[in-house]
Amino acid sequence: MTERTFRIILGVLLLIVLYSEQATLIYLYIGILVFEGITNWRIPIIISRLRYGKTYQELPAAAPGTYRFGFEAERVLRLVIAVLLAISFVLFHDVLWFFPWFIGFALTMAGITGICPMAIFMRKVGFRG
Repeated sequence: MTERTFRIILGVLLLIVLYSEQATLIYLYIGILVFEGITNWRIPIIISRLRYGKTYQELPAAAPGTYRFGFEAERVLRLVIAVLLAISFVLFHDVLWFFPWFIGFALTMAGITGICPMAIFMRKVGFRG
């Protein structure tokens, strides 16, 4: 499974959960994103390892000094999405009710088009791609 496919799944799943108005599922969604961001046990990597076994190879580690930060851009993306969802859904739900919907549509479109402005920005800032 590619990151692009997983972004489509994340976006559509977020939209479905928001439509169903299940706050518990939103908290679970945020928790999964935080877990993936902190541990780097990302679902696409786990599925690819299970699917391809020993033939699956991750991207080689970059030479020291190539990037400003040792974190991957995808990990930071998941953490940023989790923080934005927590702020907009948990803390300021009445004021920022549209923001989780925007995140869901943005993730879906990033998966469909293959262009994620937030991931591109994270790479430009200095996170590993």
